[in-house]
Amino acid sequence: MCILHDPMTFQMADKKNFNSFISNPLAQTFLVYISAAWIVLEMTEYFINNYSLTERFRDILLIIMIIGLPLAIFLTWYISRDREKEETKDKRLIRILMKRPWFSIPGTIVLLLLVFTAVRFVYRHEGSDPEMKLGEYSNIDLLMRSANTEVSLAVLPFTNFTGDSEQDWLVSGQHETLINELSKISQVKPLRIISRRTVNAFKNYNKTMPELAKEIDVEYLVEASVMGTADSVTLQLRLIEVFPQETVVWAQSCSSDFTNILKLHSNIAEQIAGKMNLEMSTEDIEKIPLARTINPEAYKAYLRGMYLLNQLTPGSVEKGLEQFHKAIEIDPGEPFAYAGLSIAYQEIAHGPLDPGDALDKAEAAAMQAIKLDTTMAEIYSAMAEVYLYKLWKFEKAEQYFLKALELNPNLALTHYHYSWALYLWGRMDEAIIEHKLAQKFDPFNPLHTAWLAALYTFDGQHEKAVETALEAFEIQEDYVVGYYVLGMAYLEMGKVDEAIEAHKTVAEMIPLWSWCLGRTYASIGRVDEAEKILKELEQAPVIPFTAIGRATLNAALGHYDEAFKWLDYEPHHSWAAWTAVMPEFSALRDDPRYAEFLKRLNLPG
Repeated sequence: MCILHDPMTFQMADKKNFNSFISNPLAQTFLVYISAAWIVLEMTEYFINNYSLTERFRDILLIIMIIGLPLAIFLTWYISRDREKEETKDKRLIRILMKRPWFSIPGTIVLLLLVFTAVRFVYRHEGSDPEMKLGEYSNIDLLMRSANTEVSLAVLPFTNFTGDSEQDWLVSGQHETLINELSKISQVKPLRIISRRTVNAFKNYNKTMPELAKEIDVEYLVEASVMGTADSVTLQLRLIEVFPQETVVWAQSCSSDFTNILKLHSNIAEQIAGKMNLEMSTEDIEKIPLARTINPEAYKAYLRGMYLLNQLTPGSVEKGLEQFHKAIEIDPGEPFAYAGLSIAYQEIAHGPLDPGDALDKAEAAAMQAIKLDTTMAEIYSAMAEVYLYKLWKFEKAEQYFLKALELNPNLALTHYHYSWALYLWGRMDEAIIEHKLAQKFDPFNPLHTAWLAALYTFDGQHEKAVETALEAFEIQEDYVVGYYVLGMAYLEMGKVDEAIEAHKTVAEMIPLWSWCLGRTYASIGRVDEAEKILKELEQAPVIPFTAIGRATLNAALGHYDEAFKWLDYEPHHSWAAWTAVMPEFSALRDDPRYAEFLKRLNLPG
């Protein structure tokens, strides 16, 4: 006998079974728990980025949620097993709703989950530029990669055990070399390394290891001492895991001659990475440039040059340049020396000591460096600065900034300069993010705090700008940039007396920067005092720094012909392009000559 079944009967039975399943309290608990857990885990990215947490926070949450699932199901079963069979009218209504799964509580959770997923996808992809690719990273990728660090490390200043205080340049050089080699690992592993300048603030520290680590927000510390001879270096190192308790996880003594010193540091960096559970695969190791042999005498001259340059005094910078030139004389094929030269000349070009050729020399040195070595992040950063400040080729500048950060996401100064490029290009939100990354990787450098305050001022966040500028003085007392930015913020807030006081301090500390005080006087109608400062400034030799000062002050006083004359002055100062966006030059923007200036700049977008 053949029995025929109505297809509708099967459909109704399937629907009934599905409704019965979806209205089951255990099924609802499972669905709600899994959905909520997924959303919470996804939201941990926000907490990791904004509260200095590590990826371990996500791992701990995942373990808790795995343990919690069977407990939640058990509790649901226990509570519902003795539930009375009789239903009130309200309960029957709930039961009816449960039979319509897409209007039930689980259905609502699923719908919310889909909405959350869609919103998150749009948020993550908004603003990304599919055309802006360099290697495998876009601009947004690099920002997220730099912010989402899993392991953090600080290499403390090395102790000089050479027996000769005149060898401090060697000790400082070994410190910086190890930081550079560790930074190469961050190409392939999520490693955040605090910059040399910040850790140097703890050179004579009287803090416990946990106190120090907490202050600079790291999990691991490296201690080292240096013993050296004329031909070789011996390093004694300890890697300390600070939390949950201070533990020495690795200690070793290593030696090398100067010819193979880079290979020594590369080997040390790989061992440290392994002890921090950053084991690298063969593929990872192949991505890191091989350490090369070097000319010992050229390397020593380079180390002396960097040691002098980092002191940041006019005399030390000049002596540093001499050492870089000496290194090139010894070995014309040494890329370190050309990179050092470019960095030094860029430093000069940003201040009042540039006679007018610093940007040209920085360009020549960077171009030669990249011919000799295409693996150093610092060289790409120097090239980016040349394209940004000297050549005004902004698309090239961004490409080189991104390449530098791809090779080494820990370069604080690269984040800093890229931040100001983004501000110039009208991308303020990204600019602030980049500046915060510079501050994160080098928190004890007042440069990154004071100029971040300037961005807040330009973004209209005046109270936050004042607060941030004051924080710069906690890092370095009487920091001149702090006073300059503080005066700008006070002026925008209408706090005239405070603005004048701050800019008077700037003029006293650096007389060639007196134009900022003159501009403040002109803005509040004290024209005679502003004109007096302009006359004094006109007595100073014309160099790029005084030219940009004359342009600023003449614009504030309404002397537009003079303002455009000095705006077009060549060789231009590093800041010249930013007259396109700085509020000091807003009065010029209705003049046809301003449009010509912008055309010459050829800003993106």
